[in-house]
Amino acid sequence: MLGPTISTSYMILPAALFAYYLVAWILVGRNPPQGAIIPKYAPPADMSPAAVRYLLTGTTDRKSVAAVLVHLATHKLISIQPENSDYRITPLVKEPPKGVPPEEAVAMLAIWEVQSFADAERSSTPTSTRPAGFLLRPARRQHVSLIGSVVAGSVNASVEKACFNRNLRYSLPAFALPFLVVLVLAAGFENHGNGVFFLTVWFMFCSFILGIITAMTVVPAVRDALRGRLMITNIASAMVPLLLFSSVMGFVGWKIAQGSNPTFAWSLVAVVAINIGGAISLKRLTPLGRQRLDHLLGFREFLASVELDRFDRLNDPRLTPALLNDYLAYAIALDLKEAWGDHFSSALFATATSTG
Repeated sequence: MLGPTISTSYMILPAALFAYYLVAWILVGRNPPQGAIIPKYAPPADMSPAAVRYLLTGTTDRKSVAAVLVHLATHKLISIQPENSDYRITPLVKEPPKGVPPEEAVAMLAIWEVQSFADAERSSTPTSTRPAGFLLRPARRQHVSLIGSVVAGSVNASVEKACFNRNLRYSLPAFALPFLVVLVLAAGFENHGNGVFFLTVWFMFCSFILGIITAMTVVPAVRDALRGRLMITNIASAMVPLLLFSSVMGFVGWKIAQGSNPTFAWSLVAVVAINIGGAISLKRLTPLGRQRLDHLLGFREFLASVELDRFDRLNDPRLTPALLNDYLAYAIALDLKEAWGDHFSSALFATATSTG
């Protein structure tokens, strides 16, 4: 009778953690109530397509990268030319002009950096036959992650603090204290040199990373696929490494269960899942964030009802960015269905998953 009692006690920790997050969410996790959504004819002031994407989804993803590049192209700062399954990016200016959003300015810096590498690689090619720009190769996971990472850092700095409150004073203790308890419990099994303590540390650390990646990239991608905005093949290719890593995590969990107790191993999984889900649930809009999001939803309603037909007529994958409307980048960022932007952002998916 002692064994089952001890086994059951391992689930007290995740149960207590769930109760803690539930109380915290009731106290601080609910967003300010949505106001009346009135059609707006422009995006919120001083918010670029990448910024409104972050405000809408709470993250920077493949569509953020696509929106930034298309917005730069519509303002004639770069050109984007489809080339088979790739895209040729060519900078058209030496430095970003005044008034360019910070995230697009740092994207330009990243583009120039990639351009310099491409020029160095082609130094042996005669100038007259040297192609302009560089190839963005989504299928080879080339260049997009660099652009996406600098955009993510800039947008996070400009939008996160003003529009979101992560309530870290509640979530950080919920990460730290259960982690310490788990380590103490794992040390109790370390009596035959079975490595349970080390495996537990590795499992907790890596599973948090895996969970964050899943929450920030795979879940939005699956949602887009279900809505017909992303090809299933793009999700499949992006999930292969995730599935491989998950299988390793499963093997480590099985080894922990062998060296300790199956219920203890399952409690580790529960603690990780509850912490990730709980921390995400505590992120809420600030009053300014609520105001800007209501404005953004009104702008999205305007684009969907008035501008979408024009987007569908003009934005064919075969057309150059010179024909794109200035609001096309916002349409991509706001998940509005349009052919060229969806084609471009879908192609970027495989390499943009590291930017969230």
